[in-house]
Amino acid sequence: MIQRRRAAQELIRVFSNLHARPTHWNTLPRHEQYRRIIRSLAAQHPNWIFCGMTAAALYGVNTSQRYMDTALIATSRSSHVRDYSNIRHLYLRDHTYVIVDGVRVTPLDRTIFDCVRHLSLPDGLAVLEATLREQLCTKTDLMESFTTLPGKKRTAALRALTHATGRTENGGEAFAYGVMVEAGYTPPDLQVEIPHPDNPMRVDRVDFAWRTNDGRLIVAELDGRVKYKDSAMYVNGNLPDTVIAEKEREERIQLTADTLFRFSFVEALQREPLIRKMNRYGVPRDG
Repeated sequence: MIQRRRAAQELIRVFSNLHARPTHWNTLPRHEQYRRIIRSLAAQHPNWIFCGMTAAALYGVNTSQRYMDTALIATSRSSHVRDYSNIRHLYLRDHTYVIVDGVRVTPLDRTIFDCVRHLSLPDGLAVLEATLREQLCTKTDLMESFTTLPGKKRTAALRALTHATGRTENGGEAFAYGVMVEAGYTPPDLQVEIPHPDNPMRVDRVDFAWRTNDGRLIVAELDGRVKYKDSAMYVNGNLPDTVIAEKEREERIQLTADTLFRFSFVEALQREPLIRKMNRYGVPRDG
């Protein structure tokens, strides 16, 4: 019956053994699709405990679509389970869980620790930044948990935590920040306020800023193209005014900054294009 309905395009396969009506499914953002997949898997397998980036998505601190193609399940050494299809397993000594959105997941500190110790520094920082940004716990709390929770790669987790600030505005900025740190550049100041030249009551905030030894101010901005695609973010409700306002903002920043450059998330994801830009514009390195 399902095969017939799929052939008639009444259903689409959205995960292993899970189907949905495309007319509704395709209207949902990716993170909501993923949450529904996990809730459905939890209904099919009520004893499963979700962990890692899967649990992080339920907590709302994993917004990376690159980690929404699989489901990560906690397992023990005696379970003798194998990864299959879109299901992956992570060995955890402690199987303590809490209920989030009707789903069994590892506790928040355990979830964040497991994400950060197994991910690259940029991806781990994105999870940490979201956790601190949403004020789900403090950096001090995380430091205590990262120091005491059992698990390998503790050093990597603690290193990422030292750079976490909670001041990035979104996952893209946090990932780019991690690329900068991992590549050996001086950690930038985040969300720096630039005085408005015509109105002392206003400021323009920039994503990343560095002050060089000779006193130059270098500013970098993650190219937030969503502002040009989402009509809800338009200035005065229209695209032309939005483009003009952004151009005027950039001109104001350049009155204070010695250098301003932009980069895309794709450039940060590929790393080398961002690194080339940072070298070109003289971003300082540690040491």
